[in-house]
Amino acid sequence: MEGYRILCVDDDINMLNTIEDILINTGYSVSLAKSGKQALDFIRKGIGYQLVLLDVDMPDMDGYETFREIRSLEQGRGVPIIFLTAMDGADFEIKGFEYGAADYITKPFVKSVFLARVKNRISTPLRQKDIQTDNYRKLAGKLTDLELKVSEYIAEGLSNQEIAEKTNYSYGYIKRVVSGILEKTEMEKRSDIRQFLKGE
Repeated sequence: MEGYRILCVDDDINMLNTIEDILINTGYSVSLAKSGKQALDFIRKGIGYQLVLLDVDMPDMDGYETFREIRSLEQGRGVPIIFLTAMDGADFEIKGFEYGAADYITKPFVKSVFLARVKNRISTPLRQKDIQTDNYRKLAGKLTDLELKVSEYIAEGLSNQEIAEKTNYSYGYIKRVVSGILEKTEMEKRSDIRQFLKGE
């Protein structure tokens, strides 16, 4: 994964060091921030991250506030953000996705699953920075990061089961995500999403 840079934000130094070791040994470049403020300083410098791993429970500026501030910066608008937290209740996860998070990973995590989900968020076949079509931008304005990613996979011809396997979600959950995409975009079927993104 040479060339991919990830920003990790957590007030727990031990957790930061653990994540750094895992990611560097996998070939990623990593920046570490001990607070939301420090994370914002990194992003303002224009380093160009492909992913942000963001803890929720932090002093002064929590993960949700940090998320909003990152999205308010021009350099941070298109960067996928994954909440990485020990807060594992369904309400917290739902809140994370409502904010527009690309994913929500709870600590402690299984290393192999963690790496699979990280890889999935930065190496999907369609990326906004690579595919600059009007239709893609219109869709990106309506959907969360996860919904947009599922739309990308649909455009590539993947079934719900294949998408579930790639994203490490259940088939039922992906089916609900697809239904939500259709409802938000006022489309009738999966093929409409494919045609819209492919410009067919």
